[in-house]
Amino acid sequence: MFLLIPTELNFSYYALLLLTGLVLMLAAIKAPWRQWLAQSQRQHAWFAAIIALAFFWLLQVNVRDVIAFHPLAITTLSLVFGWHLAVLGGSLALLLNSLLCSRFGVQLPIELFLNVIVPASVSMAFIALLERMRVRNVFIFMLGGGFVGAMLSLLAVLCFSVLLFYIIEADAHWGMLAQYAHLFALMLFPEGFINGAMTSVLTIFYPHLVRSYDDDSYLDRRN
Repeated sequence: MFLLIPTELNFSYYALLLLTGLVLMLAAIKAPWRQWLAQSQRQHAWFAAIIALAFFWLLQVNVRDVIAFHPLAITTLSLVFGWHLAVLGGSLALLLNSLLCSRFGVQLPIELFLNVIVPASVSMAFIALLERMRVRNVFIFMLGGGFVGAMLSLLAVLCFSVLLFYIIEADAHWGMLAQYAHLFALMLFPEGFINGAMTSVLTIFYPHLVRSYDDDSYLDRRN
């Protein structure tokens, strides 16, 4: 979700700005840079994903020039590269998309929180839940983690958006979101299908690139 008009600068906004900055710092510090630098194929895939995501987010629907809805595809980024690199990659994709759309402003931290941090966190939390349940089936990983995880992440974005707009007193955005929240229901299946399809293709043809996938865990019948 993109914000097409700026929000007010109040205490809640600056608190969110601080929280977003801390999350980015944590992601940058904890990211597996050594493994990333050791594999040029993963580097190329990461940069390609950033560029592709920035252009993919150009597919958006403007609602009265206040907010814009668009597919996320952050779940696939999270499953392939892990939470840390997904947050950093999504942030760079958002910056590139903002540059393409000339949409720089005070709303950037809010967009980063809603479009990147929330869906990436929910997606990885759902994968962690599947692992704790010891569900060892490759189709559960592809369809559960990719399809269902993406739908859950989109629902989480809606919930956090409502809460966040209320807290930071973004009345115009809150009103538009309340009026057009039903569009999220229309976006649920496409979001799940897009991420489920991409996750399935990458897991089948390039399993070594999918960081959250392990052949021994999902294909070894002894587990």
